[in-house]
Amino acid sequence: MRLVNVSQIEVGAVLAQDVHAGQSGIPLLRRGVSVSERYKRALLENGISSVWVDDELSGGITPVTIMTDETRRKTAGAVGSALVEAKEAMSKGKGLSDNALADLSDMAALITQEVQNTPDVALHLADMMGADQYLLQHVVDVTALGVLLARRTFHDHGWVDFTGRRRFDGVETRLQKIGLGLLLHDIGKLAIPKEVLDKPGKLTDEEWEVMRKHPVIGCDMLGEDASFLVRAVVRHHHERIDGKGYPDGLAGDKIHQFARISSVADVYDAVTSERVYKSAAPPIVGVDVIQQGSGSAFDPEVVAVFNKVVMPYPPGYEVDLADGRKAVVIEVDVDDPYHPDVRIRNDDGSVEEIEKAVLAGHEDDLPRAA
Repeated sequence: MRLVNVSQIEVGAVLAQDVHAGQSGIPLLRRGVSVSERYKRALLENGISSVWVDDELSGGITPVTIMTDETRRKTAGAVGSALVEAKEAMSKGKGLSDNALADLSDMAALITQEVQNTPDVALHLADMMGADQYLLQHVVDVTALGVLLARRTFHDHGWVDFTGRRRFDGVETRLQKIGLGLLLHDIGKLAIPKEVLDKPGKLTDEEWEVMRKHPVIGCDMLGEDASFLVRAVVRHHHERIDGKGYPDGLAGDKIHQFARISSVADVYDAVTSERVYKSAAPPIVGVDVIQQGSGSAFDPEVVAVFNKVVMPYPPGYEVDLADGRKAVVIEVDVDDPYHPDVRIRNDDGSVEEIEKAVLAGHEDDLPRAA
């Protein structure tokens, strides 16, 4: 399958995945449906700009996913219910209930179990949901990516205990804790006015002050009994290695390892997700943002792990070749991610595969070490 912009999709194209536009769990359009003009309008009206399709050009391409559709649906449902309850609790000056936390803990455990069995390379993260469902989709995708990054980080570098010692034991329990923190990381945004949260332009200084309060609000909603590890993710996922983040201006290893991992997952998904006020950027843009922020916004150790897990040109995505032709990525080498194997359709209708293709803008790139 391959990812196609809805505005450019041909009538008759067959959907390769269910498309969701709300929290009901009922797809707007189901896998296997042929796209008509009416369906195209429905997709665009629901803020969905891209869909996965099956055709001759994409035959045999199966992007790797972190979670099964069933787990994604269950997690989205649990998060959606928690957000509704949290909003009601917030209006009464209360925090999230023990039942909601228990439900989300179960989802974190389920995600951890699936991540333990998934390949190291995460190539396809996002579910096809409308832009107005950003908060829900973002939470689910950030959790999946964050737990995957944590697993690889703990495998390669271990985790740091309160004495500063690197350890490699008890990984599954820690993965569940970071998973729960990620499921809750943006809960404080429920207190941010929608006109600020979805503002298409640059925020004013006053609006930024409001926005920067959401990690503290979210942490307060957890209550004092919440795990320190979970609280570290919720409160500090917007801190920066250079100390210019918020809410506490922490720097370097003063930022908990969980939060340093979470910030990379959070920013990458935010850049590559559909928003009410902006279209989703392609993976290469998200990868560039993370790489350029290494050592300033992000922990270089986590970025190095990210580079082994998230590819700039994943299978199923359309790319521009250096000679001007368009192609679809069929395979990527983690040691040389900027020269993927691709497939093109020639003018005579024949399909051709090219190994280690030279992409526009990467004519002089050398292979990157893993």
